Amino acid sequence: MNFRVAEAELREYGSRAFLERKVVHFEHSQILWLTALVVPLLGLFLGWAWRRRRERVTRFIHANLVEQLTLGLSAARRKAKLALLLGVVLLLFIALAQPKGGYELQKTETRSLDILVAVDTSRSMLATDQSPNRLERAKLAVLDLMRLAKRDRLGLIAFSGTAFLQCPLTIDRNAFIQNVNSLTTDIIPQGGTAIGEAVTEAVRTFEKEEDNHKVLVLMTDGEDHEAGVTDAAQKANKIGMKIFTIGLGSTEGELIQLPDPQTGRLEFLKDASGNVVKSRLNETLLRTLSTDTGAFYLPLQGADTMERLYEAGLAGLTPNRIENQMTKRYIERYQWPLGLAILLLLSEMLLREGRRKSPTNRASTGAAAAALGLLLLAPVALATPADARRAMEQDEFGRALRLYEKLLKDSPEDARLHYNAGAAAYGAGDFEKARNYFNSTLASPDAPLPLQQRAFYNLGNAMFRLGETTENPDDKAKQWNGALKKYEGASDLSKQLEKTLDDEDARFNTDVVKKRLEQLKQQQQQQGDDKQDKENQDKNEQQKDQEQQKSDDQKKQEQEQQQKDQQQKQDQQKGDEEKKEQQQQQSGQKEEEKKEEQQKQDGSGEEDKKEQSQPKPGEEQSDAGQAQPDGKMTPEQVRQLLNTLKQQERIYRPAQKGKARNRGITKNW
Repeated sequence: MNFRVAEAELREYGSRAFLERKVVHFEHSQILWLTALVVPLLGLFLGWAWRRRRERVTRFIHANLVEQLTLGLSAARRKAKLALLLGVVLLLFIALAQPKGGYELQKTETRSLDILVAVDTSRSMLATDQSPNRLERAKLAVLDLMRLAKRDRLGLIAFSGTAFLQCPLTIDRNAFIQNVNSLTTDIIPQGGTAIGEAVTEAVRTFEKEEDNHKVLVLMTDGEDHEAGVTDAAQKANKIGMKIFTIGLGSTEGELIQLPDPQTGRLEFLKDASGNVVKSRLNETLLRTLSTDTGAFYLPLQGADTMERLYEAGLAGLTPNRIENQMTKRYIERYQWPLGLAILLLLSEMLLREGRRKSPTNRASTGAAAAALGLLLLAPVALATPADARRAMEQDEFGRALRLYEKLLKDSPEDARLHYNAGAAAYGAGDFEKARNYFNSTLASPDAPLPLQQRAFYNLGNAMFRLGETTENPDDKAKQWNGALKKYEGASDLSKQLEKTLDDEDARFNTDVVKKRLEQLKQQQQQQGDDKQDKENQDKNEQQKDQEQQKSDDQKKQEQEQQQKDQQQKQDQQKGDEEKKEQQQQQSGQKEEEKKEEQQKQDGSGEEDKKEQSQPKPGEEQSDAGQAQPDGKMTPEQVRQLLNTLKQQERIYRPAQKGKARNRGITKNW
């Protein structure tokens, strides 16, 4: 809510003088509501304190005695001092509300494009494959484009069987909106869709205008019923006009319904042969038309089609037309209530109650002194462009940056404040903030051309410094390449201005950045070579390790094989020894058996010899035989047999023991 106070004031602009009504309004009107609440409450509190004090005095002192004791003190003056304090508080609140009275007209330069919008108004635009129909959807898209192109001039062309300029190029948004809303399928009596006529009308319109980027946004379903599109596109190329085409409808097609003028019922549109007409989107024709003129085609789908058109196609075009506009800048008037509050406070301090100072007077004096201190400190807290400029001159860049940021809170669209804040941030070493503020300067529609040139130059410096602070080579190269582009922008803008030192600095910095980029490229290449050499070295070492591992494995296998061979040899030797030992045992047994047999044979020979050496045994035997004819042995024969057995026993046993003792082997025979 703005509280306005009007008064007559005579102003003179050049040779013209006129009487205007200066309107005073408050930037922070909510503080006034707070004032309306606080000041009455403060007055009620002071009145209650006054009566309370009198009641306490009269409780202990008689009324007549009070008058005698307070002789020389004025109650009216004390009330006046309280009233002055209330006035001081009221004026302070009004100053905090930041009153502004009157305005100054400032000349600003704006750069804008010239955009013509051609809308198809043929009856095929009544198809309902886009809600509510194609024509209404196209009108909404045109209004979306108008909201995006805030600084550009817009014009409107309606076409069906022919075309005409519905609204010339203008910055009057209200007039443009009225012309868009008036578009209907009955606005042009001649039926059909003549796209070539719309392009020709746009060419005629742009030929009358000054040199600038020429843009035609064509919204249609692409069903061209007339010839001449190719010729019109050639004319557009001759004058440098870009044709951006927007397709409405669908390639599958949609039937067209029209109300019957007699019954009012909806009926399908039919051709001369009585066949129902089905309207289809001709994307091939629209895409060819836009491509031939250096633009592009977009189907009208979704809610962001116009945003994509403006960002990808129109925002990249640099406008050449400069338009001067007068803008209002309201004047700050907070100094008046603030100065009046200081005067009232000084009056309250100088106003004496009498010869003696009462406690109330001392309290009010202390309050006045405190309020005066706050008022003296208030200008320090308030940021002004002069303070920020003095801080910049004293190289106090951090303080200057804080002051400019405070000023930007009050005037966020002031391009000069953004530029000064970027310069302060650059001086303070905060290159990220400097880049953001310089970008904001370039994005401001009110930035004049010289300021844009300086912003481009300083933005390049900020991006170069950001590249120096980063360690990543890719990020460094990205920042420096961006700095080159900004220097190029500064050089291009300086060509349109008088030659300045900034242009020479931009060329010098461009050469420096290019050299640094070449050095960075060489460093990256050298690092790449070192990395490749290291990879090759690691690869060779890896191969050596693999070969060493293979040789170690082979040696290990050979050692294991040798151990196996030795073990086999040992096992074979052990088996041979066991076999040899068995053979020796078998041969010893055989020798013993042979010796035993030999001993037996020797024993039997000795017996025969003994028998032969005995005296005449035949005789005895004959006698014995004669004596024992029945086959029984005689006693003599029995004795001989026993003696023979005993003798064999003596011969056999010593031989067996002696043999076993000599071989060292004990066996149980």
